[in-house]
Amino acid sequence: MDRQEIVEAIATLREYGTETYSIEAKSAKGGFPKCYDTISSFSNKYGGIIIFGLSDSFQVEGVYDVEDLQKKLTELGKNSMSPPVHLDISPVEFEGKTLVAAKVYELPLSEKPCYYTKGGIHRGAYTRVGESDEQMTPYEIYAQQSYKEGVPDDLRPIERAGIDDLNGEEIIRYIKKVKSEKPNFAKNDDKKIMKLSGICNDNKPTMAGMMVFGDYPQAYYPQLFIACSSMPGKELGELGGDGQRFNDNQRVEGTIEQMLSGALGFLQRNMKTKVIIDPSGKRTDIPEYPIRALREAVTNALVHRDYSKYTERAYIQVYVYSDRIEIINPGTLYGPNRIDRLGTDTIMEARNPNIIRLLEEKYPAIDGDLMRALENRHTGIPTMRREMAKYGLPEPKFIEGRGLFKVVFYNNSHDSEPDQVSDQVSDQVSDQVSDQVSVILDYCNKPRSLKEIANFLGMTRSYVSRKYIVPLVRNNQLVRTIPEKPKSQLQKYYRNKHK
Repeated sequence: MDRQEIVEAIATLREYGTETYSIEAKSAKGGFPKCYDTISSFSNKYGGIIIFGLSDSFQVEGVYDVEDLQKKLTELGKNSMSPPVHLDISPVEFEGKTLVAAKVYELPLSEKPCYYTKGGIHRGAYTRVGESDEQMTPYEIYAQQSYKEGVPDDLRPIERAGIDDLNGEEIIRYIKKVKSEKPNFAKNDDKKIMKLSGICNDNKPTMAGMMVFGDYPQAYYPQLFIACSSMPGKELGELGGDGQRFNDNQRVEGTIEQMLSGALGFLQRNMKTKVIIDPSGKRTDIPEYPIRALREAVTNALVHRDYSKYTERAYIQVYVYSDRIEIINPGTLYGPNRIDRLGTDTIMEARNPNIIRLLEEKYPAIDGDLMRALENRHTGIPTMRREMAKYGLPEPKFIEGRGLFKVVFYNNSHDSEPDQVSDQVSDQVSDQVSDQVSVILDYCNKPRSLKEIANFLGMTRSYVSRKYIVPLVRNNQLVRTIPEKPKSQLQKYYRNKHK
């Protein structure tokens, strides 16, 4: 790590007035500060830099003892973290004083999660959420461990169910098909074929078997459904002209095929349709959103959602707002898969390979929507982008949260993307207040914490801080309750009614 990298990191802190997902500042004037949580979170996420010797406002104050701090950092990484963490430590002279920077590298998936040994894995493992270090949830720990250990959650047996809970006619058709296509399978009896195919295990249906062939999967897992809601406005809870909270609301149940069909039907029923009649009188209906893109997204949600015991009580959500459609499924991206790799040539790993295989093998009469989506299995993201572009609509947004993955499709009534809005806030906040800023200012008529504001907006704290709070404070439209300690955990913000 060279000096320029450290200097640029400090410049970033000062420019945005907040720490980031990969840069942490620590005061070390009075002694060695607590930092095992940041080392853990950077190791478990994407790595980062810790800069020791900066105040809460990111001014240089220096460190108490350069040699002792480096020694304790090395010992902490080597002796107090599991697995041991190698820190790239560099002292640097900056603005007349000595700082110490420690670069933390992301650990390989095979070594995650990294945790503070004294706290144990359930109390000492952290992840980076925006600019803060948060204790990993049991699900987040399980997600990393299960990937490392190769746990096939779609093959776990459903103990309360029996083979008679599967659709017998579909099973017979499936077995007949795979016998004709796989000569080696034809040598086995039907019971063994069902086991080898991952449909059942010890006379109990697997999760894959139930979700593909089940008579009624929700009898055993009531929350494995799709909650579809058409909203009258742009936000949850916004009322329509007649005081209604929903224009339409439907619980879609069944197998994966049935839920895909039901969800697409709901979407088509709740989106606008443009009717074009050509000179010959031929009518063409053009939906508000490309159906093919929505089909890909709903299929991905059903096929790639997390079916582990930690998420079996969580359902898929489909929201139709006046300016967008959101599709949210339980579970973070699987293993090494990352947002920036979606739709690229990078090989993506499948969370539920047995569900995918069963659906592909099932039979030619499989639901047409699902079959088309599965045929595009490795090109789903590019398909969504291409179809939206054909309609002259913005690219779909892919968002990974804690324990969820969201796809957002905007229509033509969506005025501007978040980055465009944020640029307006930074450059023109004193002259022209955007709708989002107006919402923030109204919400802050009484003091609110950054966490409260971010939760209210449904955005990450780092994004809200960088794009809204810092410019508004700089412009004196928001006021800190503790101005002398900008980074205080008790910090709140309220509207300057004199501005």
